Amino acid sequence: MTDPFAGAGPAVLGWVASLQTDATVTPATLTGALTAAVGLFVAYQAYRGYRRNDSRPMLFLGIGIFLVTAAPFVVTTLLISVLLASDAAGILAWATLEIVGLGSILYALTGA
Repeated sequence: MTDPFAGAGPAVLGWVASLQTDATVTPATLTGALTAAVGLFVAYQAYRGYRRNDSRPMLFLGIGIFLVTAAPFVVTTLLISVLLASDAAGILAWATLEIVGLGSILYALTGA
């Protein structure tokens, strides 16, 4: 069996090694993942309501719930953990998704 990293540069090997040693799961990560999972379920139920009743507000409610709960966790986890972006970029992405999600929920509830 050959080494899949044969010929890779030292930077790539160092990055892979850091991923293997920093792979601890914190209570904050577990809480965020649970919030994202429940948010996905609620957003899916809103989407089902949209499909069943052809209700445009239910669609925007589902999108808003997804953007407030699941999307920020996924995006910031990818930004910070995988792409090694700064904490400021993660916070900016999180806040932006929450603002857009809350706007979607507001539109669903008021129609304005």
